[in-house]
Amino acid sequence: MSATSHVSRVPIEGKEPFVLVAPDAALPVADKMRSQGSACLRVSGGSMVPWIRSGDFVFIRRCDFAKISAGDVIVFQRSGLVVVHRAIRRVDGAASEKTASLLITKGDACDEEDAPVSAAEFLGRATRLHRGRRHIDLESLTQKLLGRLLARTSRLSRVVYLPLRFSKRLLFD
Repeated sequence: MSATSHVSRVPIEGKEPFVLVAPDAALPVADKMRSQGSACLRVSGGSMVPWIRSGDFVFIRRCDFAKISAGDVIVFQRSGLVVVHRAIRRVDGAASEKTASLLITKGDACDEEDAPVSAAEFLGRATRLHRGRRHIDLESLTQKLLGRLLARTSRLSRVVYLPLRFSKRLLFD
């Protein structure tokens, strides 16, 4: 971990909703990203399982919003939460904002897409993942190709995860 990294105790949005003590609890992470350009977050939640798990550390770096492509894991701030999800595609903004574009994101284990992410909400792109002693470079060719594949097949996640959730409820509830 570099000297400029910051470990935040701010929860990252998962499938289960989080209740924050203060509505601006994500501000320290957002401020660090905007002022220093990088941060480290500990993930809590299951929206990106199995690719990113609860307890993993995600290192994020500021980058240009226009350079984000389908398959990139991005970090954005919304409603007092810091969210780590995969960019699925880019869409044009509202007619009044002719040059603005938005990103459609989705957690890998979620059934539904998120509301579009604007450049104002965008904080950065995930570059590394630390899980125990294992370090995963999310900018490697293999991870980039896997991310693009997941972005293209994201609509099928409902088909995969729905039977698994049903089986889990039958067996463990």
